[in-house]
Amino acid sequence: MDAKTVSKTIRRLQTAEGYLELNLPDRALTELSSIQDQGPFEAAIALLQGEALKTQKRYDEALVPLKRAATMIPSPLNKRAWRSISECYHSSGRDELAEIADLVVKAEEIPAQDQVKTVVRVAVVPLPMLSQALREFFAESGTETTQE
Repeated sequence: MDAKTVSKTIRRLQTAEGYLELNLPDRALTELSSIQDQGPFEAAIALLQGEALKTQKRYDEALVPLKRAATMIPSPLNKRAWRSISECYHSSGRDELAEIADLVVKAEEIPAQDQVKTVVRVAVVPLPMLSQALREFFAESGTETTQE
């Protein structure tokens, strides 16, 4: 792609995005279909096409470009595509698939520092082994133990 084509493609993508924000999916799709050489913008075009189709309530058709965008856009930048996939599944009554798409989005989220969860691992040890291990531990540390 030459610089002129890149510039023209970027303008068309911005225009299509604007049409989507104005809830004009027909115009967005027209703008996107006028892009001759998708080149490195294929994923962005697929995302916007999918979102335009979703806005038109053409959920099954929207899933095709949205899935393509979700696989082409690297993680975690593909959250927008996965959210749209989830919305399509939910709106078409496939809640189980929507939940799976939501799991992908949530798996990519990094918890805030104050929300970091602590993992506690618990081992199940038979009581006689635990008693013996505790006796050995206290014996090594020089602490007396009382046996009952």
